[in-house]
Amino acid sequence: QRLSSRFDGAQGCFTVQGDCRPRLTAMGTVCCAGDPAGQSFEPSELIYHPRPAKYEVTLEMGAHKSYGLYTDTHDTTTLYVTSLADDGPVAAYNQQVEPEFQLARGDFIVEANGVSGDAVAILDKFTNDDRVVLKVRRRIEVTLILDRKKVTNEDGTEGDLQPLGVEWSEHPKAEGLVVMAVNRGLIADWNDLILDPTSKVHVGDCIVGVGSNKGGALNVAKALEEVTGTFQLSLVRAAPVFNDAGFSCSCFSH
Repeated sequence: QRLSSRFDGAQGCFTVQGDCRPRLTAMGTVCCAGDPAGQSFEPSELIYHPRPAKYEVTLEMGAHKSYGLYTDTHDTTTLYVTSLADDGPVAAYNQQVEPEFQLARGDFIVEANGVSGDAVAILDKFTNDDRVVLKVRRRIEVTLILDRKKVTNEDGTEGDLQPLGVEWSEHPKAEGLVVMAVNRGLIADWNDLILDPTSKVHVGDCIVGVGSNKGGALNVAKALEEVTGTFQLSLVRAAPVFNDAGFSCSCFSH
């Protein structure tokens, strides 16, 4: 059972239809698998991605006019790889390394020649430098199941839909909606009840699907504003980095 964690926003409670431990699957997807007992839980177990969560790439411009890499500034702190050219430095690099170390669509470039934390500054390195050393994180997908209901007013009457409490860019584009802030609402309530950071919604996450509605930021935004009842929320983010003690301090800061 791939999805079984549920959050009832109106009741303010989290219920589980299973042993709902978030798992990082072979495809890089964090999801929940269930236990018919319907018990509360604290997520803790992770299954690791077969490819490295982070790796380095060195590219030389040479005689080419570009690196053959197309990106989106995504969450303002990283470059999100949207596509690769058929030739150029990136294509040449990918031909020389094992598949698990190839630069791929959906990867997050978190640093270029020592510059990090600013997507525009990272992009400038590709424009101005003939050689770039990149730090890259793989993409993972996170799937949650939430329940959005109408709130009950103090007089017992039915009120408006519970606010989601998520802010995104005024002019969303590309694959999905980048979370700019999490305020009071359904998502914040979910985060408060979940202890494992893998299953929380973080600033910088990209919402790429609401139920079956996918296919671009505008479509996702419309679906998210209108969604009611139980729904599936699909996110993508840079893969967390682990050490012997658990999560690294930069695990969810792209």
